[in-house]
Amino acid sequence: MEKEVKYEYTKTPLSYQITEYDCGLTTIINALRYLFKREEIEPRVLKMITEYTLDKTNNNGEIGKGGTSIYAMEYLSKWFNELSNISNMKLVTKIIKGNKVNTKNEDLIECLNNGGVAILSVWLSDEHYVLCTRIDEKYAYLFDPYYLDIEYLDNDSACEIIKDRPFEFNRKVLRTRLDEMSTKNFSFVSGKKSEMLIINRKI
Repeated sequence: MEKEVKYEYTKTPLSYQITEYDCGLTTIINALRYLFKREEIEPRVLKMITEYTLDKTNNNGEIGKGGTSIYAMEYLSKWFNELSNISNMKLVTKIIKGNKVNTKNEDLIECLNNGGVAILSVWLSDEHYVLCTRIDEKYAYLFDPYYLDIEYLDNDSACEIIKDRPFEFNRKVLRTRLDEMSTKNFSFVSGKKSEMLIINRKI
């Protein structure tokens, strides 16, 4: 029988996006929720995240309806590293791109094993950001900010919806699915847009 999980209630449960487009914004904030207590998170960090995400337009030129670009993710990654030099929020981040994006990546494994997280660019009908908080030999454990019907993945044997880990993850996905680089649920986005952002507290 699995051990009962005891949560630290100075933190906040991970959250879901409130539009069709804010998976990037929500996932970055979820990374901070996971890594830090509420009292440790500086308001200026939330201000920066909301200012620089949702930077893409759709084909009609509507602001935000293209979601968050990889350029915004890269900018915030650099800003987080610089913030560590002038703030009590000590973060170390790294962008992983291209053919280095896979579940065997040593930087990814080391980060997760040391309590860090990774923001992954995956497919869920379209390009989509999710948070990876844990990995084992077979599965990756993700928090998907898109709220799905509990039966949505019933016909997909590679993925499972998890209901009872609101501080950690809500999806359990085969690593082989992520590494497919296909357009199936929770497969890594391939090509030039293939990217992971790993984040950990700086020791």
